[in-house]
Amino acid sequence: MASLRKPAHNLAQALRAARQSHGLTQGQLAVRLGVTRQAISKWEHGQSQPDLGNLRQLAEVYGCTVDELLGPSGHVPASAVLNDGVPAAQATPSEGARIMRDRSLVWKHALASGCLLGAGLAAVDALGRAYDPETSPWLLFVYCAVALFCTAKLFGYYAEYGQRGGTRLAPALTCALIAFASVVPLVFGASSTVMALCALAGFACILCSNRIFAWRLLYQRTWDPREDFRDPWGRKNHA
Repeated sequence: MASLRKPAHNLAQALRAARQSHGLTQGQLAVRLGVTRQAISKWEHGQSQPDLGNLRQLAEVYGCTVDELLGPSGHVPASAVLNDGVPAAQATPSEGARIMRDRSLVWKHALASGCLLGAGLAAVDALGRAYDPETSPWLLFVYCAVALFCTAKLFGYYAEYGQRGGTRLAPALTCALIAFASVVPLVFGASSTVMALCALAGFACILCSNRIFAWRLLYQRTWDPREDFRDPWGRKNHA
């Protein structure tokens, strides 16, 4: 592209260093720009160059201007290098640690949600039909304690989710999950049919809330179900 002021290979190096310094994978950046992962890869290997619109989006993601992103020939953006010329991604392991922590939170969110659903339905079943205080005096207490613990952990995760710009939809789905795990079965009777329907509805709430939670933490944007289910694992493992 004639308007670019640096050779293609220098621009490619700058784009790669800037992305790595911000702790983003090619797939995460592609999601934020609305392009394919292959396009990002081609830019960073000098096989093609982003147009002006893409450059403006890249500059917005990296918190700089287009001129700063392009920079003088042979240099990468100031935000992507240290004084000694070493890429920041190689000298700031905290970025990698942050990504690993976010992925851990996503799995913990899924685990806590699943335990909440299982413990809640087990407590309802024990309370409604199967609980025998003489043979299992602590059974109902254990189920309720696990459900309350998981609920507290989930809303602890949502505190950080909210600080990262998350919407209220994921917590609302968790509230629906709590209802399906406790209130609804008690209201309609803890029959096998009602319990099965509540389990399915609760699982759907877990799936949707976890993907909303994951996209906010890992991709810093609103969940797009079509894009997520098209490639649920590839972006995370793609460097």
